[in-house]
Amino acid sequence: MPIDLYAWDEQKPGALEIELVIHNGGSYLGHFANTLNVVDVVTGYSRRRAVLGKGQKGIFNEIKLIISQWPFPIWALHSDGDSEFLSGHLVRFCKENALEFFRNRAYRKNNNDLVEQKNRQLVREMVGYERYDTLEKAAWLNEFHTLLDAYVNLFLPMREVIFKERNGAKTKKRYDIAQTPFQHLTKKDVLNDNVKSSLL
Repeated sequence: MPIDLYAWDEQKPGALEIELVIHNGGSYLGHFANTLNVVDVVTGYSRRRAVLGKGQKGIFNEIKLIISQWPFPIWALHSDGDSEFLSGHLVRFCKENALEFFRNRAYRKNNNDLVEQKNRQLVREMVGYERYDTLEKAAWLNEFHTLLDAYVNLFLPMREVIFKERNGAKTKKRYDIAQTPFQHLTKKDVLNDNVKSSLL
């Protein structure tokens, strides 16, 4: 699996970062739910799905479901190096659908920095660190994620980095005016009229 990064100023929507957030309450014993977090690095549009366990097939099925419901074409996936992502299922799916698929450098969590931010803001700060370890609890998480996703994508503004300059150990950044993911999508003109109507 190739190791690579998106450009910090990537302009083509459809470049997705994917990651799991565990809901084990502090114990890795037994089965517990994980939230699959998927975010487009260009527009900030994001979706979440919970799944019980970390089996490759189950995680792949949730990734495939989210991609099938994504409102605009995607061209790449970027994950960490965990085994649930580096599966034959996902590799074959990406090849069959002409998607680039690459992963982080080892022990460099900031390689997936936008999805890491969403992990904290839209998962941890919303559902905390409790243990969710039944099908019913995973289903509740999915109901919650569905409601939150609509709010986040339509009403929660975010800022994009439009300038970055490194000077020694310091990095200077400049941001654009805060806009919602839906506004970013509209600005990029990647939604057809039917999809726009369904999102609204």
